[in-house]
Amino acid sequence: MMDTKRMATLFLIVLADMSGAMAIIPIIPVVVLGQFHATPFQAALVISAYYVAQVLAAPWLGSLADRFGRRPILLLSQVGTIGSYLLLIFAAPLGAFLAHAGLRLGIAPGLAVIYLARVLDGLTGGNISVAGAYASDISTPEKRTQALGLVGGASGLGHILGPALAGLLAGINLFAPFFAATIVSGVTVLLTLLWLSEPPIRAQTTDNQAKSVEKVSFTRVLLSRSVLLILATALLVGLYMAGLSGTFALYADRVLLPGQPESVVVSTVGWIITVLGLVMTLTQLVLLNPLAGRLGEQKAILLGSVFLLISTVGLFTATTLWLVIAYVIIFSLGYGIVWPILQALITRAGPERLSGRLLGWFQATFSLALILGPIVGGFAFDTIAPRAVYAGSIGVMALALVLSIGLQRLSLRDVEKSQQLMRFHH
Repeated sequence: MMDTKRMATLFLIVLADMSGAMAIIPIIPVVVLGQFHATPFQAALVISAYYVAQVLAAPWLGSLADRFGRRPILLLSQVGTIGSYLLLIFAAPLGAFLAHAGLRLGIAPGLAVIYLARVLDGLTGGNISVAGAYASDISTPEKRTQALGLVGGASGLGHILGPALAGLLAGINLFAPFFAATIVSGVTVLLTLLWLSEPPIRAQTTDNQAKSVEKVSFTRVLLSRSVLLILATALLVGLYMAGLSGTFALYADRVLLPGQPESVVVSTVGWIITVLGLVMTLTQLVLLNPLAGRLGEQKAILLGSVFLLISTVGLFTATTLWLVIAYVIIFSLGYGIVWPILQALITRAGPERLSGRLLGWFQATFSLALILGPIVGGFAFDTIAPRAVYAGSIGVMALALVLSIGLQRLSLRDVEKSQQLMRFHH
């Protein structure tokens, strides 16, 4: 069984949160370059600062969610996001105040406020992983993939609606998307307060010795074969996705549409990304549950990994725009299948009361991929060849396919061993 009412509320919260976040992503580089005279490298660091902070904070937030409950940490994440948006909106006057105070930072004070805003959002940015833990708590093991697919579908839909919202509002005022994102995040706080109650609390121990043993036990769970295999697969899939998204516009400009006006390149890339998001969202909302039910989760991951490998080979060899679109659709299918199932598996790779921490490490792994993917992809694109990104991705996804074959050998016994380990220590 799955709590339909609370899942619908969670879907709306994730959709609103991700729409607000994605509404400001396209605008931030423009703001820091134009208003704060940042260099392109400094503008790139503004985006990276969020993910670096999230790598450090996601496991910690997951641990807090396991200890204090999902709802309080979800609210903390949302309030942190609102605070970061307000810092972005008032970066210029706050920067002027810092300059007037004589504070020397080595960079423009307003730019320093922008960095602070992104770090704050990253440190408290556990919205999606905590929402995933909440969805896991209110669904049975056999419905967990469907629940996490709905969370992923809401996130994917937000990736589509957010940039569209930014495009509409930026024509009014460059900071209008920031105000809209703040309002949308405020709505998510109200939805959480009014419609989301804390899911059933797992048995907790308050004895200090038990807590000490729990730390040791969680380390053992984290280093278990099943968890490491899932995290390694997630890292490889995340690297491919991040490398693709970080260099695709350059690939379109240099390889697919050479000599075309910038407006044509930007428009084409925008449409392709929209198609990618739509296919991925439909896969998670419509296709995932019947597919996982028919094949089983582990075989579905294998199928998704095959799709991802096919897409890397196709993007490396494609010579026409329509072929690229076809392989992007195949990528969307593969990613939409693999990612939520990996999340579902990691929640069952240890005791249920550790699911928040495990999802936190999963999110940290993904954030690490989002940092490394564009850096490695951009370096390969710039120093080797434009298609080198996809040549390297073939090797990455071939290894991910091997790991997904290893996932076929994971049985409930692996999970039971982790759970028995905890019971033994307690």
